[in-house]
Amino acid sequence: MPMRQGSGTANADGASSGAGQSAWDFALTTDGSSLGVDGLAIGAGYGEAENGSLTNTSYGDAQHMTAFANYSFGPVTAGYQHSYINSNAIGTSDQDVAAWGLALNVNENLSVSYGEREVEFKKGGTIVDVTEKGEGIAVSYTMGSMKIAGNRNEVSDNNGSAGSNDEMTEIALSFAF
Repeated sequence: MPMRQGSGTANADGASSGAGQSAWDFALTTDGSSLGVDGLAIGAGYGEAENGSLTNTSYGDAQHMTAFANYSFGPVTAGYQHSYINSNAIGTSDQDVAAWGLALNVNENLSVSYGEREVEFKKGGTIVDVTEKGEGIAVSYTMGSMKIAGNRNEVSDNNGSAGSNDEMTEIALSFAF
């Protein structure tokens, strides 16, 4: 069970930040072999981050929780994840996240995947909650040392802002030497 403690300030992985908030988290994961189910992976995690110097605007530490399950059978992998963030601070939104995805290896060269995510921004009080909805599809084809891949993603009510929509399409060609 990995456990970390450090600043709540965002920084690069493994880097240190200055004085400020502290945070801790842990995760428990296992593959299906310990449960007698080949192809299964499950896990759950929990963490807390101090709300720092948010006096008079904070109810306590922010709490982050998540759980996931992935199951692979033949060329197909299906996954589901549910997460919740309780910000415990006045004027910020709690977030309830549900996401799922499917991936298919059509053959040794071609793979296709699709996923959806909903993030409910719980604003609290008399403010209306907003649900961000996103979906994406990706395709990848490999031939020898060449790979061509593409994806298309769309999101509505981005980051909890009603009417804020975004979309992205990417096509990449890579060569290995």
